[in-house]
Amino acid sequence: MAVVGERQAGCDGCGRTVALEDLTTVTMPDGERVACCPECEPHARAAARKGASLDQRRAACDGCTGTFLATELEDVVLSDGTVLTCCPSCAAEAPGPDAGAEGDGPATDGNADATDTGDTDERTRCTQCREWVDEERFRVTTIDERTERLCSDCKADAEERGIVADVAMRKTEARDVLGLERAVSDERLREAFHEQVKRAHPDRKSGSESAFKLVRDAYDRLRDED
Repeated sequence: MAVVGERQAGCDGCGRTVALEDLTTVTMPDGERVACCPECEPHARAAARKGASLDQRRAACDGCTGTFLATELEDVVLSDGTVLTCCPSCAAEAPGPDAGAEGDGPATDGNADATDTGDTDERTRCTQCREWVDEERFRVTTIDERTERLCSDCKADAEERGIVADVAMRKTEARDVLGLERAVSDERLREAFHEQVKRAHPDRKSGSESAFKLVRDAYDRLRDED
């Protein structure tokens, strides 16, 4: 703040020279103090309030579920493409897109059929509780459009909290619908689909609209590599 005369100074907002008694000092979120004329003071205080609220905004870590300043959180992309918002500690422990290559958790051996990449027989980590599980995880879409891979307990908790928008059919369920074992070729998958879809067709006595849709959903799920 530059003093022009003994009783005058410049406003840090508009730069006009005004009497010292007409200036008001406003402290900004970064600690800087600015001198404002009556016209600039309301704008300076509004900016200070907005900046303070942004700096103090808090959010939950997707890893440990603790609450942190939003400015401390960072996005982490997991090996399956899921994006998590994590605190510094969880971000340091989170496996990256190439995690399987260096032993951070179990990796596939490359022998699974391309049409069947479910994790039924492999230990995988729940993206919510971060625990390793032997079961196939649920692919859950949340109401804020995030995709999570959850264990049974975390899925049930998410549903109880009302944050689940959709739960995809698990591959183990899809195989049961089509009467398949775990490892199948593309040709065998198509054969099983045609067998079951004929039985489930609404025009047949053994079929219905819901059964027909279930078979198609199962086929689409097993074709999905995700």
